[in-house]
Amino acid sequence: MASVRLVHWARYLTLLVLVVGFLGVTMNNLSLLDADCSYAVKVRRFAAMLPSLFYLAAIWMIQRAHAAIARGDAVESALATLLERLGACLFLGGIARVFGQLWIIRLALGEPASFAWFDVGAMTLGSLGLLLFILARPLRDAAKARTELAGIV
Repeated sequence: MASVRLVHWARYLTLLVLVVGFLGVTMNNLSLLDADCSYAVKVRRFAAMLPSLFYLAAIWMIQRAHAAIARGDAVESALATLLERLGACLFLGGIARVFGQLWIIRLALGEPASFAWFDVGAMTLGSLGLLLFILARPLRDAAKARTELAGIV
């Protein structure tokens, strides 16, 4: 009973973090709607916002995993799905930060830009995301094997 209550609290706290993060990203990028703002500034702001969207999606995946566990889904299955989705979001956010921002600016504005922005934090998150994505498959296979063994016993 206490663990179910803890999952509900974690779910709501994660949702709160998601809402605050979304409001922060929205408030930082209100100039995208400003008619007086130049096209170049809008492109730069959009490119800067792109990794944040992937990171917010990662927080959303955590909230979905809490919701699945609170519904009574199998913990192993929910965690395997979480690792896969969270890993993909973190990896894509890191790729968007290291490569995507500069390429969007290069393509949309025609300005010369470097090939990549070697941001160590984004590279770490991207690598961690790739690791989580890779670890999801063995966890999912172990959950299936456990279910099969429980059916036999």
